Amino acid sequence: MSRGGKKLFYSVVLLLWAFLAALPFLGFSYGVVWVFLLAVYFTLALSYDIVGGYLGYMNLGHASFFGLGAYTTAILLNQGFNLFSALPGAMLLAAAFAAVISYPLFRLRGAYFALATFGLVSLIEVLTNNLRDLTGGSGGISTPPGDHTLPSYYLVLAVAGGTMVLSQIIARSKFGLALFSIREDEEVAKAFGVPTTLYKGLALIISSVPASVVGGIYVWHMTYISPESVFGLEIALSPIIMAMLGGTGIMIGPLVGAVFITLVQEFLWTKVPYFHLAMYGTVLVLLGRFMPGGLVRIRWIRPFIQRLDLGEAVDYFRNVDAERMP
Repeated sequence: MSRGGKKLFYSVVLLLWAFLAALPFLGFSYGVVWVFLLAVYFTLALSYDIVGGYLGYMNLGHASFFGLGAYTTAILLNQGFNLFSALPGAMLLAAAFAAVISYPLFRLRGAYFALATFGLVSLIEVLTNNLRDLTGGSGGISTPPGDHTLPSYYLVLAVAGGTMVLSQIIARSKFGLALFSIREDEEVAKAFGVPTTLYKGLALIISSVPASVVGGIYVWHMTYISPESVFGLEIALSPIIMAMLGGTGIMIGPLVGAVFITLVQEFLWTKVPYFHLAMYGTVLVLLGRFMPGGLVRIRWIRPFIQRLDLGEAVDYFRNVDAERMP
């Protein structure tokens, strides 16, 4: 990134964060709710991109980490824990779950991996519906009442910002380079000594942490969740569609996709309730036909993204010396 481009980028980021921090005090109460949901979706999309974009494995079960984080936090809150005591428990459970499922899942590739992960999140939803004594079953679970709108808003912004930093660190590390090499050709990466099984498992574990944290903050904010709200089809597909629409393997992609989908979603919900679900299929068809690389890789946008050096995974992979491979 040139000095001028870097200065422009960080200036825009600081101005944006200053505006978002001041938003609750500007009288835009609905804007606070919308930005909260946007930050949740963006964090889910960006954390999904660690596996789906950098590694190249489409994880249709990423919502399982969000749901596990939400339910673990809700159960611990009902047992008398505060949020900051409950969130580490949610993170540990999600990370442990990711570690356990990583080996059998990553023995699969392509569509088989995607279908297996989608079946996994559906299985967890069924289990949650049936463990009534622990989860409340299909009726859902409530948490101690309270107005947490403002603290949850700032917390989710902090987590979203932290996930952005994490994404950039990974993209510029030897670990990230190894993930990109696995995505380009796993057999070649293995031949060059990359521990592919270990790195794929680590990528899944790392991606589970931000998702579980925003799940915990989400239930603290809403004070109620049900299996459908955290494991359902909409929450399972939304982050993936957002990442693919914006562009996978690049930090700015999930942000662009999250803003676009959330805006269209809100518009459709007010005009034609539930029609927004049909939008996901439409977006996938249009992406495959006209924009397989996502919005940020459109010809007239790509030079701007490259100038700001926002973490283009493929370009980074091609420009790093082979000797830096782990």
